[in-house]
Formats: sequence, structure tokens, C-alpha cells
Amino acid sequence: MNTLPLHPAVVHVPLGLAVVMPFLLGAMVWAVVTGRLPGKLWLLAVVLQGTLLGAAALALRTGEQDEDRVEGRAGESRVEAHERAAQAFTTAAGATFLAAAVALVLRNRRGPFLAAGGTSVALSVLMLVLGIQTGSRGGALVHGAAGMASGAEAEPGGDEAGSGERTSAREDDDD
Repeated sequence: MNTLPLHPAVVHVPLGLAVVMPFLLGAMVWAVVTGRLPGKLWLLAVVLQGTLLGAAALALRTGEQDEDRVEGRAGESRVEAHERAAQAFTTAAGATFLAAAVALVLRNRRGPFLAAGGTSVALSVLMLVLGIQTGSRGGALVHGAAGMASGAEAEPGGDEAGSGERTSAREDDDD
């Protein structure tokens, strides 16, 4: 039985695609509208966004499965904040997918395609921002839990005043 959590391995797929999609969607909208690419190639954008959505849903599911392992070390409120961010990211991924799918249906009508394709680009930027927030919260959980598990509250040579407080303000600012 593998005791390693699956969630950290899964999350990199949707986050990596979230970085690429605004650029890819924007370039493809431009290329289709200007006639440099046929509209049927927009299917590639829909497939990639669908992959991102599926991976985000899987990451959300595996995160829920691993939640109890992390809550004891990182704190329930921080885990829940990360989960809420992941849900918002997944919702934005779904909205981006729907807009891209509508654009695929409208690919032969320049104006409507531009509107739906442009909407998918805008939504992908929102999705990226939410993905960055989600990843940042998740990373803080990992590093915070690892520090607590090792018994380290502060960085070595950290607080110059010697008060013993944690040196990372980021750990306290996540909520």
C-alpha cells in the first residue's frame, strides 16, 4: 500500500496548463479570426481546456482524500482556505471550457466566434489568477506542515530580536 499522498503529484497538470492556456487561447483566437488557422483547429483548445478541467477535478478529489493527513499539522482553517481556492479554480476552469466549447460551435461565424473565443481568453486569465492563489496556499500548507513536523517554528538564524516568533509573515497571512 502506497502511503504517499496522490494530490501533490496531480496538481501540477492543471496548474501547468493554466499558465499556458491564456496564451494559447489568445493566439488561437487571433489565428482563427485572421484566417491563419482553420476554425476546426479550435478543437485543440477545447481538448486542452477539457484536460485541464478534468485534472483540476481530480486534484480537488485527491485533495479531499488527503485533507485529514494535513489538517493536524497545518490547521483546519488553512486547509479549508486552500480547498475554497481550489473550488474557485475548478469552477473557472469549467467556465473557460464552456466558453471554448461555444466558440468551437461558432467557429465559422467570425463575430460570434470572436466573442466566445475572447470570453474564453478572459476566463482563462481569471483561471490562472485563481490557480496561482490555489497553488500558493497549497505550497504554504506543504512548507508549513513540513516545518511543524520537524519541530521547526522559525528559520535558523531568523528573528534578530530573539523573540522566538515565526519569521515568515506569509504563514500567518493566508486567511
